[in-house]
Amino acid sequence: MDKVLATVLLVVAAVVSVTLVINAVYPAITSSSGAMSSASARINERMRSQVEIIHASGELDSGGAWQDTNANGYFDVFIWVKNIGAESVVDVERNDIFLADDQMVWAWIPHAVYAAGGFPQWDYVIENGTEWTTATTLRIEISYESPLTSGEYRVKVLTPNGVSDDSYFSM
Repeated sequence: MDKVLATVLLVVAAVVSVTLVINAVYPAITSSSGAMSSASARINERMRSQVEIIHASGELDSGGAWQDTNANGYFDVFIWVKNIGAESVVDVERNDIFLADDQMVWAWIPHAVYAAGGFPQWDYVIENGTEWTTATTLRIEISYESPLTSGEYRVKVLTPNGVSDDSYFSM
């Protein structure tokens, strides 16, 4: 009889132990599963997203001197970026635009909405559509109050989901 009682107590203790372990481990497993599927979705989105800078130039006349050719009162740098991925880029205003001079001194350029009237700032026009979907081109216009110096520049465009491209150009 003592052996039966000891066996029953050991079985009950084992069941309680297994229940405690499952209650402790199961939430961690489901939480990490959710994190893994979220990370997988983000990676999939980044793999399907791709942009390419196709051209960049300053607002210059035929002689290479700065001129306010569009009569907006500012000196502009134009960057054309094509969406060559399978995903649309939403929240275009949240793109990060960086510009570096020939000394590789980088400057972050805020969108006009976030610039609070300060310069430089950028705005955009979608050239061949109403949304920045596959095969559409975005024209970014970076406005300065005074002309930039002539030289080599590097521009980098970073989308909200982390996809980027950069390009060198000279003015």
